[in-house]
Amino acid sequence: MSTDRVVAAIDFGTYGTGYAWAVVDPRIRHRSDRAIHDREDWPDAGAVPSPKTLTALLLRDEKVLAWGHTAARLRAELERHWHREDVRAVEAGLPLASERDRARHRYYYGMKMSLRRRDDPARDSGDRGPGLTDDLGDPTALISMYLAEVVRTALADVTRDGQYSASDVRWCLTVPAFWSEASMDRMRRAAVAAGLPDDPARLLLVPEPDAAALYCDVVGTTTAGKDDAGEPRPGLLRPGMRFLVLDCGGGTADLVSYRIGSDGSVEQLCRPSGGPFGAEYTTQGRDGFLRKALALRFGGAVDFEGLHLTHADQFAELAAAWERERDTFTVDRRHPITVTFPSRLYASLSEGALSWMAEEREKDVDVGDTIVLPAEEVRAILDSVVDPVLDQVDEQLARWDRPPDAEGAGDTAFLVGGFARSPYLRHRLEDRLQGRIPLRTAPRPERAVLFGAVHYCYEPTLLRARRARSTYGCECDLPIMDGDDPDLIYDDDEGVRRSRKRFLRFVAADEKVPVGREVCQRLYPTTAEQTTITFTFYSTEEHDGRYVTDAGMTLVGTMEVGLEGAMHLPRAERGVDVFMKFGEADIQVRAVNVTTGAAQRTTLGFDSVR
Repeated sequence: MSTDRVVAAIDFGTYGTGYAWAVVDPRIRHRSDRAIHDREDWPDAGAVPSPKTLTALLLRDEKVLAWGHTAARLRAELERHWHREDVRAVEAGLPLASERDRARHRYYYGMKMSLRRRDDPARDSGDRGPGLTDDLGDPTALISMYLAEVVRTALADVTRDGQYSASDVRWCLTVPAFWSEASMDRMRRAAVAAGLPDDPARLLLVPEPDAAALYCDVVGTTTAGKDDAGEPRPGLLRPGMRFLVLDCGGGTADLVSYRIGSDGSVEQLCRPSGGPFGAEYTTQGRDGFLRKALALRFGGAVDFEGLHLTHADQFAELAAAWERERDTFTVDRRHPITVTFPSRLYASLSEGALSWMAEEREKDVDVGDTIVLPAEEVRAILDSVVDPVLDQVDEQLARWDRPPDAEGAGDTAFLVGGFARSPYLRHRLEDRLQGRIPLRTAPRPERAVLFGAVHYCYEPTLLRARRARSTYGCECDLPIMDGDDPDLIYDDDEGVRRSRKRFLRFVAADEKVPVGREVCQRLYPTTAEQTTITFTFYSTEEHDGRYVTDAGMTLVGTMEVGLEGAMHLPRAERGVDVFMKFGEADIQVRAVNVTTGAAQRTTLGFDSVR
């Protein structure tokens, strides 16, 4: 790592994606002095600066035609063009001319959430709204295409002045904390296919709350300035203090608890939690504005799915108008909010829908080309996302080793992510945390994960320990125990009674695992004729297990190691050391032939677990 001259991070999100980077300078003594560069002027993003562009991809003939906000704009233009062609064809009594061109194009937005396990109960395609791609079988190739564009743009930025090249950069990619190893593995493979290094030392994965924790001044530095001697003032966080990070973004909410060590380092206090409770679901979710609030007003009089295709840009305006109102809505608001209905979308409504709206206007329900939402209706939309976040807060704090202590230890909570701008979310969280710990919102909360990932990439040792999400181990034959299944017991070639399909634990669920720690087990072939050993790794939510066939055991990877160079030795001396490296976002495994030193490496989490 010491040869890397630049560190760069990509915050790949459901709604938006951004990158940031910093030059590695050994002369910088304090982390708060690092100059982090990011991009906020994305094409077609409008006048409001943002560290992220849209996570959207437009393909033509399976090749990238556009990405980011440009993909959404171009798709809207194409849909309008096709619609006009179709109208002319119908009027002339001709076949639809646009069908062939439509078939050549595919648009994707929000494909990140399809990396969740297929059996994830939160992965419900009914929650998708128009355009939110949440039900792909395997989005890895699409994500690779998108990330390749981000990487190309980031490298052009980093190398613009000619001082640095692509080989000078160490990368970091953010991932949700609640993802499985399989999802982590797919994300890493997509990133490597996009052009990032195929080397765990040069492509780090960091859970989003961990990155946000570093941004929240978790190591004792501060953004509050320096004292008269030029030294950083003490940060808000103190050794021994505990804190909860709530990362509420567009697609997900991640919650992780931490403790500050005596040396200012950071360790996870308990296992992360979270789910698909992001701000985007208030807009496009099953109970969100576009699908529920509009349906209540128009019933079956409007084909919103069809209109979304032909008027995608107006739907984007409508969604943006709703989100502006949403992000100013407060818990004590009693009067309605008014969302402007774009004029071109309004003009495209059918006569039946316009007649229906006219009748409703006579009842003072809506006025002109606007949508009026009573405060209770807005509250219900927001609560569909906020209530699950509050439940996750209670779950996290219940896992603490002792109750939160805002007075004595100074325990606290930090709210980060784009949804942190919502006063409604902040107030509900403050109410839930009242009497337990204070809630603080980080400056520029939408930057927290991205900038924190740069700090992590710069200095990965800032995070000292995490909690194992599951219990991990491998299948092997072990000496028998009382209660072993007689059908699995056999005598090996040395007369030792053994049991097949046993689970050998390396680390237990919720065990504190120092970052970079390797756990080693020395294993041997089961027969003298074996020239290779295949190791099969499993995880379980239980603290331990006896057999890999037990309920809840999940296959997470395999590895084959050759015994070349050791076959002349007795079977009991043909050892293979198996190392599982914990504490990172994903789990690295290596196996070493003790006789020859030959090694194999892999990352846990393959398709077999999905």
